[in-house]
Amino acid sequence: MNTWPPMNVLMIDDHVMFLQGMKNLLSVLVPELRVETAGDMGNAVKLVELAEFDLVLLDWHLADCSGEESIQRLRDAGCMARIVVLSGETNATMIRNTVDLGAAGFIPKKYSSEMMVAALEQVLAGRIFLPLETLNAAPPPPPAGERPANDPRLAGLTARQMDVYRAAARGLPNKLIARQLNIAESTVKAHLTAVYTALGVRNRTEAAYQASREGVRID
Repeated sequence: MNTWPPMNVLMIDDHVMFLQGMKNLLSVLVPELRVETAGDMGNAVKLVELAEFDLVLLDWHLADCSGEESIQRLRDAGCMARIVVLSGETNATMIRNTVDLGAAGFIPKKYSSEMMVAALEQVLAGRIFLPLETLNAAPPPPPAGERPANDPRLAGLTARQMDVYRAAARGLPNKLIARQLNIAESTVKAHLTAVYTALGVRNRTEAAYQASREGVRID
């Protein structure tokens, strides 16, 4: 099992026992782990405004906020972290919606401890994790060599286009990518169009599924 450098994580869930369980699992993987927890979106936004986080684990069904609104409120508060959704509901349409909204992954709450750890390891390694078994999309054989890091399809992209690709794959919306890279939002859209063309996909959602199937690192 790999271990990762110090990390700041925000866990947002209104089930205290689940929060403690997730904290225990992450503590095994990340020796120097700083965890903040919130049981509602109001407190979560306050924490985001006070500190920077590397990762946010977000319950899709909070008592005070829908999943869609939760992601929007976190981004509006300036949250630049990768947001990974956790939910007891695992229908394919909802999972696709989380990706459309810019989530960098989706982990079913029904997973066993072993499956949860494996999913978290993928997330911590900078990959997108999606429950492909739920989406009826079995992953292909692992790519040969170092394809994820040196994908020939991306060879023609500029350094700035790759910066935009990595930011988008982290789950950042176009507005925050533009702010982070100090470029116009229209430029972000143009760069993403070039990325999608290179990858042979039509949009951010298809790019996320492809990255999940191929185990592509996005950091």
